[in-house]
Amino acid sequence: MAYWLAMQGKRLYWHDYKRTGFYMVTLSTAPRRPLFGRCMDNQTELSPEGLVVCRHWCQISEREPRIETSMLVVMPDHLHGILFVKEPLEQALGAYIRGFKSGVTSELRKVKENPEFQVWEPGYHQVISLNQNTLQACKCYIRDNPRRYCIKKAHPDLFVRLEHLNDTYLPKVKPPFSWVGFGNPFLLEAPHLRAIQVSRSITDEALSDLRAEIDEASQNGAVCVSPFISPGEQAIVEDIVRSPKGRVIVLKQAGFPPLYKPGSRYFDLCAQGRVLILSPYPYTTTQPKLSRERCLEMNDMVAHICRHGDDAMCGN
Repeated sequence: MAYWLAMQGKRLYWHDYKRTGFYMVTLSTAPRRPLFGRCMDNQTELSPEGLVVCRHWCQISEREPRIETSMLVVMPDHLHGILFVKEPLEQALGAYIRGFKSGVTSELRKVKENPEFQVWEPGYHQVISLNQNTLQACKCYIRDNPRRYCIKKAHPDLFVRLEHLNDTYLPKVKPPFSWVGFGNPFLLEAPHLRAIQVSRSITDEALSDLRAEIDEASQNGAVCVSPFISPGEQAIVEDIVRSPKGRVIVLKQAGFPPLYKPGSRYFDLCAQGRVLILSPYPYTTTQPKLSRERCLEMNDMVAHICRHGDDAMCGN
């Protein structure tokens, strides 16, 4: 199983950032303006400023041979790079990242003859890779970034945080809870909503029959709704995701971080308008334990959402 640690805006207090390892780093322009180039045909065409960024990134290894700049993709308004610390460092990795940012800023201020020119947003986002599976996942994500960026620009409405979802179709929740979503909100209005709720004790034969039944309903236009809790539910959602016609609404029990975007499983589905990811729960930096009470609560939410579809088909 791939495993990584990601932190936004602060560092892991228990991790020694002088130690060896792979670190995926994300830096953004201020204020997310497309300074470094443009994306066309799923590729980035770098501006002169973007070329400056590439040159300074390579210089990290020249200035500190113990750091290998193993990968870099520069996007119009951000970059993703992987730094490999081959030997323990004298300073924490953040010092070298700050040096890189400072070098880019200094050169661009001279080029633009503007001593106040701001290149970067403060800080950076990091992922610490703890095994080869995670490293490969990070590399695939970075390589695919230009394509994803072009898709998001072509379908911006399907990748925004939905803060004011229509309560007609969702169960009421008490503060501090509130419904947040990503994807296609119009899936909630589909006339046929099919709940996917599978017991952990289901037999293999019963699960096989259920998968066939739900596949048929999905092919006939049903939008499937799942709390995505049990292995059986996850397997059925994967069937729908792989289907060219499948549409799904899934609940997320841990909330959404501030810079959330759909992962590889759902990204293309978002662009196709085939998925809606929902959560009424506030985001926490630690994964909350999935209690029996939370499972029952999420099952009730799915049942409520699907009752709307039943009512619509009955004309109520």
